[in-house]
Amino acid sequence: MRSAGAALLGILLAVAGAVEARAQDGPGGPTSIAVPAQWTTPPGAQPLVRSPLAPARRGYDIRADRWAPLGPVEKRDEWLLAQPKMTLPAVSPDPIAQGRWQVKFHIDRGSDFGWDQSVPGETPADRRFLVDGEHQTTEVSLRYGLYPRLAVGIRVPIHWRGAGFMDGPIDWFHELTEPIGFLDNGRPAFTNDSYRVEGRQPDGTPISWTDERGTGLGNIELEAYWNFQAPCSRSDWRAAVIARVGLPTGSDPYDTGGVDFGLQVVAAKQVAHRWDFYMGVGGTFFGDTTQDGIEYERVRAHAFFAFEYAIDPCHRLLVETNAASRLVKNLASYPGLSWYINVALKVKVSRAFELEVGFTENLEDQQGTIDFGGFAGFTLTL
Repeated sequence: MRSAGAALLGILLAVAGAVEARAQDGPGGPTSIAVPAQWTTPPGAQPLVRSPLAPARRGYDIRADRWAPLGPVEKRDEWLLAQPKMTLPAVSPDPIAQGRWQVKFHIDRGSDFGWDQSVPGETPADRRFLVDGEHQTTEVSLRYGLYPRLAVGIRVPIHWRGAGFMDGPIDWFHELTEPIGFLDNGRPAFTNDSYRVEGRQPDGTPISWTDERGTGLGNIELEAYWNFQAPCSRSDWRAAVIARVGLPTGSDPYDTGGVDFGLQVVAAKQVAHRWDFYMGVGGTFFGDTTQDGIEYERVRAHAFFAFEYAIDPCHRLLVETNAASRLVKNLASYPGLSWYINVALKVKVSRAFELEVGFTENLEDQQGTIDFGGFAGFTLTL
């Protein structure tokens, strides 16, 4: 799985390097906009102290560019054990215009399958853990441009988990893609379309979420975005800090007893003709580290990078990779790394409306990540 993702990202880097010489030409090249007179310092005058929330000094607005990037998909990790907790998505540092509203709708459906036991199948002598089921999260986010470089928002997720229907199609998919590294993780040895989340602690104490299934409200998140590095041209670096607070609003079986916090620093840059690069690092802090017998790490590190290719002014191809440190600490032999690749297509239907669709595959570790998933959504700017 890791070799397939590395090869795909290597191809993207090679293509970006081959066309970098053309970065100054064509519709993806740098753009300049006239400098407003009120931002110009007269000869001999001392520069005024400017608010960190004010627009960029030279007045460049990336949103006005016909070939402006659309940004990553902002997909969360919905793995069954991660679903109730805060995770950090790939996200753009580009701000929402002051006084504008942005509504995002996103639906994510996937199959989760991971195990560690003495032998594959349903009758091992020692089952350290088995996660087998499907998830779905439907979320609505609302953001508002409070200042030119500061936006605030709220995210409301509705979760579901249980047995499903995806095991057969995923087996077929992995048979087709096994030559390029997408392995099936031994799924044919297990019962299809079941929901089981069970295992044991290192001391042998059993843990089970098998009865913890169904639909419920997740933790509502409050968000704040500060674009501290605004661009003066299309090719400049853009950067932002994003802070999140997860409120304990979840209903059964997604209720948690504490407040979660997340902090992220993200950056983006045009790296070649029609290509944009995104990267980010951050972490989460869980106020409640125990849920139905599962013990979580209190602090978790997150990182991502992504490439966006402008097929034309209205269509974007995105390849994102997201990684996070250990999630669960009391399941025997549970892996310490979660690493995914997301491939998506974004369509700019109009200046105010965008569509997105894509899929998710795991890179590392197969036993603690979504096996395969799909997602779709739209963004409306008012």
